Amino acid sequence: MTNQETQQEVQTTQEQATEEKVEYKGEVVTQIEENKYQVGSRQYELVANHRDGFDAQKFGERYSDVLAKYDYIVGDWGYEQLRLKGFFDENNKKALPEQRIDTLEDYVYEYCNFGCAYFVVKRIGGKREKMQNRKNKKHKNNQAFVEEKREVIAHKKKPTIKSRKTSENHKQEKHTISHVEGKRNFVVRKRED
Repeated sequence: MTNQETQQEVQTTQEQATEEKVEYKGEVVTQIEENKYQVGSRQYELVANHRDGFDAQKFGERYSDVLAKYDYIVGDWGYEQLRLKGFFDENNKKALPEQRIDTLEDYVYEYCNFGCAYFVVKRIGGKREKMQNRKNKKHKNNQAFVEEKREVIAHKKKPTIKSRKTSENHKQEKHTISHVEGKRNFVVRKRED
């Protein structure tokens, strides 16, 4: 099958799906080849299908545009519910280590039910879509009273303490009392502050 034939098939199936106008929750999943599927405008390849966990209809229902930024999507079944989790490629240095696909085994052991069915789909073709980040506000003079802070401050005189005692006055205040008791002499002085 050539690319043109597959694109024509996809277009006809999409036209048929839009003509039916059935309320459908999520995205429409169409099978292109044996292990290749198209979800909306994105193409995915089924990489792993443990215990036949892949169900195209349920995958389409649970699919969200948030998952478009990931390279891999893992779906696991627990209590009749499909849970989807996105992972990045192992070569993506910007991703956290626990968000890379090489930690898939850890994810399955820790977060999935024991022996549950799961599948892994890989995004093929096209670049992954970046989520719109919030635009950073330009921080313009974020400080209060910026104009006042930038003014040159005139040199201020040091305050003088009027009640300061000079060393001469201090020497005069020393009281010495000499006592003579027997043969011993001692001097009692007032404590200096």
